[in-house]
Amino acid sequence: MAEEPTPDETPSFDVPSIDEMSAYLPQFKFEKLAACGGMGAVYKVWQESLARWVAVKILPPKFSAEQGFADRFKTEARAMAKLNHTNIVGVYDFGITPAGHLFLVMEWIEGRSLHDLIHKTNLTLRKATNLAMQLCEALSFAHEHGIIHRDIKPGNIMVNDADHVKVADFGLARPVSNEAEEDNPMGTPDYAAPEIRGGSVIDHRVDIFAVGVVLYEMLAGRVPEEPRRPVTLFAKVSSRWDEIIARAIHPDPERRYQDAGEFRAHINVAMKQETGVALPEADDHKPQRPSSKPTAPLRSQPQQLGLTLGIVGLVVVALLALIFWPSPRKTAAMASEVAEATPEEIQQVISTLATSDPELTRLLNSFSEDWAASGAGQNPALAEKLRGALNSALQSKTKDRREAARRAEIVTAELAKLKGVAPSLKALMQAAESSF
Repeated sequence: MAEEPTPDETPSFDVPSIDEMSAYLPQFKFEKLAACGGMGAVYKVWQESLARWVAVKILPPKFSAEQGFADRFKTEARAMAKLNHTNIVGVYDFGITPAGHLFLVMEWIEGRSLHDLIHKTNLTLRKATNLAMQLCEALSFAHEHGIIHRDIKPGNIMVNDADHVKVADFGLARPVSNEAEEDNPMGTPDYAAPEIRGGSVIDHRVDIFAVGVVLYEMLAGRVPEEPRRPVTLFAKVSSRWDEIIARAIHPDPERRYQDAGEFRAHINVAMKQETGVALPEADDHKPQRPSSKPTAPLRSQPQQLGLTLGIVGLVVVALLALIFWPSPRKTAAMASEVAEATPEEIQQVISTLATSDPELTRLLNSFSEDWAASGAGQNPALAEKLRGALNSALQSKTKDRREAARRAEIVTAELAKLKGVAPSLKALMQAAESSF
C-alpha cells in the first residue's frame, strides 16, 4: 500500500481504471491507484458507510477462474481477518468483482514501504533493529495463530512517520501444514528460504529466513549474494550482526532461530550492546560516551532473580490495575493500590495475565528472553539498561490503555443515549452528525 505505484514490477493483467472499479464496487469511492505489480493492484478508497479510508486490493482475473485457488483465497481471507495485531494490516472484507477480480478490503496505512526507506533514506542501526523487532512481533503473533506469511519482503512492510511497522500483503499466506504443496508459490526469490525453492514441506521458519534477509538489506543496503559477504563490509556495525543474520538465514531450518520471539530477543540484546552505532551517512552516527558513574557492585544470581521478579511483579500489578480500573481519574491512586496489594492478589492477576492480556504477556516474556540471552544477571549495567527499556515500553502501553479506556467510556455513554436503534459505529456517527 505504498503511496505511489510500484515502479519495478509490470502488471501481469489489465489493471482496471478508477471509473471501472467504481462501477464494479459502487459501495466504495475510489480515490486513486496506490500500487500495482505482477500479483495485483491496490487502490486507496473511501468507505462511506463507516467514514474511513481503506485499501482495496484486487488480483488478476485468472486466479478466480481456478476453483481451488478461489476456495483457498476465501479460507485465507477469513484467517487473515482474525489477525488483529498492532503490527499487521487489518483485513475487513473480501469478495469478487463482476469482472472476476478477487479482492480484499484492508486497513489503509499512511506511510512508506520499507523498500523506499532502505533505498531512498539512510537507516540508522537503531531504526533498522526497531523495525526488525516489530516485524518479529507481527510474525510471532501470526505464527501463534497458525498462519505463515511466506512473502516477507521490504515492499510488503509499511512504516508510518512514527516508525510504526504494519505488515501487509498476506497474499501468499497459508495455514501451517505438514504436507508439501505442489503449487507452492515461491514468493520473491531473494527472500525465499531453500525449502520453498526446493518444494519441501515448509513451516513458520521460512518467515524467519526472510526477516534475516530483510535485516541484512536494512544494514547493507542490498540483499545478500552467494556467497554471502559480511554485513560489516557495508555498514559500521560489529560482527555480532553477521552472527545473528547467519543463524536467521541458515539453509537448514533446524539451525535457524526456531521462533520469531527468539530472533527478536537476540536483535534486542545485540542492539543494547551496541547503543549509539549507526549506519554510514546517518545523522546520529556518534557513539554514546561511556558513563562516568561508578559500576554498581555485583549481586549474586539469587539476589538478581529476586529483584527482577519483584520489579516485574509490581509492573504487572500496576498495568493490570489500569486494565481492571480503566478510568484515567483513578490512575493517581495506582501506586497506593500496588503498595497495598496482598500476595494473593498479585498471584491472581499474574495467573490470569496470559488469558486477559496476551500482548503484555509477550512483552514480559520477551524481557525474560533478553535477560537470559544477555547474561544480565551477572552484568548490573546491562541489567539496568534492560529494565529501563522495559519500563519505557510499559509506560507507552500504559498511555495507550488510558486513552483506549477514555474512548471506551465516551462510546459507552453515547450508546446509552441511543433509543430504539441497534448500537453500531454507523449509528453513533449518524447521531453525532445530527447533533451539529
